[in-house]
Parts: sequence; structure tokens; C-alpha cells
Amino acid sequence: MSGPLVSVLVPTHDGERFLGEALRSALAQTHTHLEVLVGDDASTDGTPALLETFRAADPRVRVLRHETNVGAFANPVRLLEEARGEYVKFLLHDDVLAPGCVATLLAGMRSSDSVSLAFSHRSTIGADGEPVGSPLGAPLLERTGVLDGTLLGNAVLEFCRNVVGELTTCLFRRSDVDPLRLWQVDGRQLAANGDVGLWLDLLSRGRAFYSADTLSSFRLHPTQRSRDPRLLARGARDWPLLIDWGRRHGFLGDPEQERRAHAEALRTAAAVSARMPSAAEAGPALEAVFLSTARLVELGSRVPVDDDRPLADRVHGPAVLDRFTQELDVWAQPHPFALAVPAPDAAEVDATVEALRQVRAAGAADRLLIATEQRHLDRLVPLAEAALARGEDVDVELVPTDDPGGLLPAPWLAVAPPGRAWHQGRAAAVWTLPRAPR
Repeated sequence: MSGPLVSVLVPTHDGERFLGEALRSALAQTHTHLEVLVGDDASTDGTPALLETFRAADPRVRVLRHETNVGAFANPVRLLEEARGEYVKFLLHDDVLAPGCVATLLAGMRSSDSVSLAFSHRSTIGADGEPVGSPLGAPLLERTGVLDGTLLGNAVLEFCRNVVGELTTCLFRRSDVDPLRLWQVDGRQLAANGDVGLWLDLLSRGRAFYSADTLSSFRLHPTQRSRDPRLLARGARDWPLLIDWGRRHGFLGDPEQERRAHAEALRTAAAVSARMPSAAEAGPALEAVFLSTARLVELGSRVPVDDDRPLADRVHGPAVLDRFTQELDVWAQPHPFALAVPAPDAAEVDATVEALRQVRAAGAADRLLIATEQRHLDRLVPLAEAALARGEDVDVELVPTDDPGGLLPAPWLAVAPPGRAWHQGRAAAVWTLPRAPR
């Protein structure tokens, strides 16, 4: 045998129907210096007997048998921990490798130390092994070559789409992956896009080799776990977490790229939520909607944000949730004016001045105005002066007018108590004062 050892890792549970074909494709590789390590997760069908037949016939086959079911996340982790090879290739038990798959991807990985991930075009097959109309589309590129890791990661995140491929598609160095962090970002488990998290981690380290040849086949069949609608809902929640992790690890350097990525994650999550059989099952998709919405609000606001903290950790805190006490369009863009028309009442004027301070702190308006009818001017002036003296200094202009709603050209921000409609729908957005306690 020549060349480095490659570990082909095959997680399986009750995989008897397709496992034999997958193992034969691994053992038929033109790069023969490999081990085929199978994780049998407490199978109850004919999988153990099938594996014993393969193990007895070829010493390259090793079997890691779990007597109790450890689950679809832990099984691949344990395989990676046990892998002996310098390079690793996962093979899902219902997929198939072309004979030259390992050799081609291995050569691509070894072509440069800067390459941290190798993958290829893949086809789709049905339960019978015959080609089916591919939802995977045309090859990513027409030619084989090396891709910039950041640009490829940006494409994954901006479109919320795994353009790299499923686990079976890729090969990487064993030393580049910590098994204890597999399927996670920021300590949170990815429900359906763990492979995307792995690819992004590797792409943050270097470039990617891509082969335009079809080197693996992804099998579509009715019993796949990936078709579970509940898993789709949890998978929708993965994308805002991945986008945020990616931005903090060198991807989406332009804020407009991040905005597009979260907008796509929001669209995806809303579509998944609409397809859920019940509202109770839509919770993870709704969380995705909230996460991306909260980040889009942050991106549109001039309030400083501690965005070195993971998105899911910070957006449920009071600083972010407080923004949701206002209509979200107040954060969309700074307004040239914020206009308030308080009644000549000490409590309301105090609340109005405090709201104007908040508007200025939030960067929601450039100039702050209080308008009043001429007949209330003498009563309002001392109330406003007292309110301004009781807190942080802020520049507020007092304007007499009998038509406050028509005072300013659009767009402007109205500052008003709940239900007060003096702005007559002419304001671009409304900043609402807190309701007075009862």
C-alpha cells in the first residue's frame, strides 16, 4: 500500500438495506491504503451479521459496535475519535463512492498545504440505485480547481444553502477537527446542518479543492431522517447561528453580505414554519425568525452592539429585547427629525423628554422637536425646562404650531403616547412612550 492512510467512517443504524453497497464502494477505491471503520449504533436488523461478513473478508474493515443506541450525533463523533488515518472521509450508509473518489480528493488535499477541504460534484440516486432527477443542480464549477475558502463560505451563508455537499462528499485532515466540537457552533448543537458547520470551520482555515467529476452518489429514499418536518424546523434555526458564527470567524466581511444572509435565513424559516403540521412544532423555526430579525434590527440601528458575543446569547437579553418594545421600523434608518406633541401635563412632558433622550441615544433621529399649540406654550415651556433639568442634557427645540402633523416634510419620527394619533399617519414611524402604570 502507498500513500497516507485514509479513514472511511461509516455511521449506521439498521442500515442493512443499503450498507453492503456503500461498503463495497469504499473497499473498491483505487487508493487502497485505507481503513473502513463502521459505527453500528445498536442495529436490530441484519446489520451486525453483514458487518461480520465484510470484516472477515477484508482486514481493512473495523467495526465499532454500540450495544445501546448513542444516536445520530454521537455515533460519528465516536468514529472520528477512533479514526487512525491522517485523512478522514465520511460515508453515510445509504450513499455510494465512485472508485476514484478517495484518490482524487486526496490528491487535491495534498496539492497545497493551504487546502483544508476537498469535495466534488455528486449525483443523486434512488432506493434502487438508479439515477434520479437531481435536486443538487449542475456542478458548482465546470472545471476542477482550488477555491478561496472565504468566498466559498460566503456563498454557503448568503444563500443558506449547503453548496459543498453532504458528509459523503468531502475529505479532510483528521488533525483539523476536534471530535468534541463536531456538529456544534458556540457550544450549541446544530440539528440538521452539522455538516455545514464542519465545512465552514475547515474553510475558515484555508482553501478548498473541488473536482468537477461526480465522485459520490447521494441516495434519496422515503425513510430518510432529513425529510422529517420537525427536523426541518430545527434545521432552520441552525442558519442564524451559522451566519453569526461565520461573521465572527472571517466570513461575511461586508455588513451588506450579512444582511442578505439573515434576510435569506428569515425567508427560509418563515417558509418552514408555514409548512409545519401544527403551531407547536414550529417553535424552532420561529426562534430562527426571531434571531435573524433581531440581528437585522441591530444592523439597521446606530446603537453600539457587543457583537463579539454569540447571537443567541445576546439577543434574549434586556438590551436587545428592549428594542422590540418599539415598532421595528424606527430602527430601519435614522430620521432627520423626531417630533413630539405632549399635553401640558408634568408627567407626560417628563415621559416625552425621557423618550427623546432614548431616541437620541439610539441614533434614531438627528434633531429633536417638541411642538405645541400656541395657547399651551406658556404652560409647556416651564414643564419642558424642568424635565430637561432632571436628566442627561439633550438638545430639544420647542416649536409652536397648530398643525403638528403637517409641520415637517417626510420622513420623520413621531414620539407619542400609546393610541395618540396627532401625527395623522404622516410620520414615517412612531416611537411609543411607555404606558403609564395603573
